Amino acid sequence: MAEEERDEPQRGGANAAQAAMQEITERELRIIRIRRRRRSMFIVVLSTFLTFSAALATMLLIQSNLDFSRNMIRSPEVRVMGFDGATLEIVRGRYSQDVSLTTIPERIQNVFVAASDPDFYGHLGVTVSDFIRIFKSNDVPGSTITMKVARSFFKVPEASAGRHLQELLVALWLELKFNKKTILRSYLERTYMGRGIFGITAASRIWYGSPAERITLHQAAVLAAAMNDPIKFDPLYHPSDAANAANEILLNMGRYKYIELDRVSALTLLKPKLDVQYEDGVVSSYVVDMVMNEVAERIGYTSRDIEVTTSIDLSVQRQAQKVVREVANLRLKPSGVNQAALISISPDGRVRAIVGGVTYSPFHPNRAWDVKHFPGRMIKIIPYYYALNENSDPAQWVRDNRMAAGGWRPVNPDHEYRGQISLREAFVRDVNTVPVNLADQFGLLNVRNYAREIGIKSPLSNDIRTVVGLDPVTLADIASIHALPQNSGQPVQLSLVNKVMFAATNEVVYQRVQQAAPSRLTDAAIQGAYTLFSSVTDPQLRLDRPFAGYGTAETGASDAWYTGFTSDLITVVWAGNDDNSRIPQIRGDVELASLWRLFMLDAHDGLPIRSMIRAASQRRRENDGVTDMWKSDLLNEKR
Repeated sequence: MAEEERDEPQRGGANAAQAAMQEITERELRIIRIRRRRRSMFIVVLSTFLTFSAALATMLLIQSNLDFSRNMIRSPEVRVMGFDGATLEIVRGRYSQDVSLTTIPERIQNVFVAASDPDFYGHLGVTVSDFIRIFKSNDVPGSTITMKVARSFFKVPEASAGRHLQELLVALWLELKFNKKTILRSYLERTYMGRGIFGITAASRIWYGSPAERITLHQAAVLAAAMNDPIKFDPLYHPSDAANAANEILLNMGRYKYIELDRVSALTLLKPKLDVQYEDGVVSSYVVDMVMNEVAERIGYTSRDIEVTTSIDLSVQRQAQKVVREVANLRLKPSGVNQAALISISPDGRVRAIVGGVTYSPFHPNRAWDVKHFPGRMIKIIPYYYALNENSDPAQWVRDNRMAAGGWRPVNPDHEYRGQISLREAFVRDVNTVPVNLADQFGLLNVRNYAREIGIKSPLSNDIRTVVGLDPVTLADIASIHALPQNSGQPVQLSLVNKVMFAATNEVVYQRVQQAAPSRLTDAAIQGAYTLFSSVTDPQLRLDRPFAGYGTAETGASDAWYTGFTSDLITVVWAGNDDNSRIPQIRGDVELASLWRLFMLDAHDGLPIRSMIRAASQRRRENDGVTDMWKSDLLNEKR
């Protein structure tokens, strides 16, 4: 009994100790739970704050990038200026500002819905494909009308995942804020139609000579097709494709019950009914079209007046237009050649004059900038450049034999093969075997990639057609590669527009900045290239300053060329027919050489006479890549 009494206090003490330990443990657990709750609360608060801040920053960013202004009085003006600020043209009426669904018939409105977004009235503005676009950086517009409208409200177009997300958020906001009719009106007013035209009222006035309220269903369908693809379905350049696309849209209207299906066949047409309103101004409208296309690309839809400073020299441009027209009428057309084109650039790639045809027509593309022609010997300089980079001696021996390359066996124009020939003589004689053998020696893929690097933008074949002149290219391509020696071996940055800004605020939207590029022609190779060019230059051509130039000599081809340059201008002239028919009586080194000389004599009026090598060195020291240095030497001398 006594032992039991002694055990009882011991058990009580143990229980008390155990209770104390349990209390301490529970207190520590409470402290841990409190700390965890505080930590969780802090994380939640911080996450909420960060999310709110990110959302607010995104909203502010989106808001700063949007332009909801709408000018109900008039369409904005685009003032096109030369390099010196002189006004060349004032373009009006290219931006629709007056779309009203109260005056445009319901059936016309339904054409654009059926063409672009048949489920427009049933969805919330975005689709699954629009979410997928967030993870892509392509320039494809949204899949719905609302997404396309959202994109049009941004001040400057951009293709990135971040911009796609912003467009999606704006589209959802538009659906919550406005009704479907308001969104549709914005779509009809702000969507790009091509040729610098935005919206259906501007397009209908320019293409049909009629207000949008009075156009037919097929005419509306042609506009809707152009909205979907302004290049492929341009009704002026591609009338059959545009008409077929319009017929398909009308068929969809029948399928979606917008019109009776049995009416579709009566509405279809083989060609659009156009009544184009245009006039040629002070400078060729080919220049204006190029400017308006670039403005549309860089700014998109706007209600504000725009000022565009180009690199065009008005006096040089006028001379180019005059000479091309006169020589074509007096010498080319009597010989069965209906078209000619010219492009003249500074060695840094700025376009000083461009003539897209003998006379302007909105139904024909710019033959100097957009149309591709077979260049013949004009493109063969590329493998010679490559060879000079490897060995700068123009007297080096190269093979002249009919070795097959890639299934092709080149034939020389004179059908003579010398076995070995100097690089210089091969260039003078315009043999076909040497460019092919050089490409085979250095690798056709390497030479093809080199052509891309030095300025050829047109598609090139994977065989020897690239180096023998059978791949069609533009005049701009030929001008770029011949400017390479004059630009210290660096590829030129071909451009027409120097600066774009809003007139009222002087807010600069785009400024040309020279992009840094590695030299693709060594100093020794440049000297070798000058030797090649001087070897083919006709001394009887005669300018008042150092120059080099050469043209195509064969007759019976579909294209005639002459290319030449001085210290200040690289000028390319082309002649041919739009149907690519042969021109048996025209030689580039005769008739086009005369045209080239007449233009170059007046284009250099007042410019200092200097060697081409000295001019290239001076430009390399002075040019900052932003300021247009054209005629700077002359201006400095006058001061």
